[in-house]
Amino acid sequence: MKARGFTLIELVIVLVLIGISAIFSTRFIADMAAGYVGTAERGQALAGARFAMERIKRELSLAYSPSVYVSDDQRCVSFVPVLASGKYNGLVTDKSATFIVPLVLQEKTIEDVNLAVRADSGETVWKDYPQQPLPSNVVEFEDQAAPALPSLTFSQAVGSASFDREGLGKRYVLLQRRQVRFCLDNQGELWREKKEDADWSDKTLMLTNVIPNTLFTGYYESSQLLVMSMSLQTRDGELVLPSQIQVIYEP
Repeated sequence: MKARGFTLIELVIVLVLIGISAIFSTRFIADMAAGYVGTAERGQALAGARFAMERIKRELSLAYSPSVYVSDDQRCVSFVPVLASGKYNGLVTDKSATFIVPLVLQEKTIEDVNLAVRADSGETVWKDYPQQPLPSNVVEFEDQAAPALPSLTFSQAVGSASFDREGLGKRYVLLQRRQVRFCLDNQGELWREKKEDADWSDKTLMLTNVIPNTLFTGYYESSQLLVMSMSLQTRDGELVLPSQIQVIYEP
């Protein structure tokens, strides 16, 4: 029996089928690669956002709650870090108080801090801190060389300062002489900034590719709750991460 070869039409059909298969295979591989890249990018953005939010949460856990305020454009949250808190005996309003030095600070040098007893809250009160004049019921704490005494009289602690109210549970707070804030700029970059004098400086970049809109929805003083919603731009679209942060430090 005589062998029969392929006709031209049959070869053309085979080539067309191979071409179609190649097109679909290439598209499938491209879609898989794009999906992998998108998933990796989304995971990286999520990890970065979680790191930034955890940093904000950790620092706010050591913030003086009356000093926390959100900017009018809701892109910045500012606060004053706490060094430590303690109790006092007697009364601060008549300057008979004796301040019990927190155990963690005893035998140490204590310097460059202010003492607060039920200070007022809000941006108007705290926006210029640590510059003079200090907020009401916030006074300069006298530097204590090591070893710091277990307790200090009123004059040893704050000199001739005055207070117009007593602390809840007769508690006082030692505040660091600086403000910290987290701010989102118009380029979608989240920065951590510090102010020790008149200007904000010492900027550290925390996160990029944040959609530059509202970040900190608000701070509710009665419940000491900061509400935020971070929106990230990714290959797959917008990624929204809502969060609520409790300012739990007890002054």
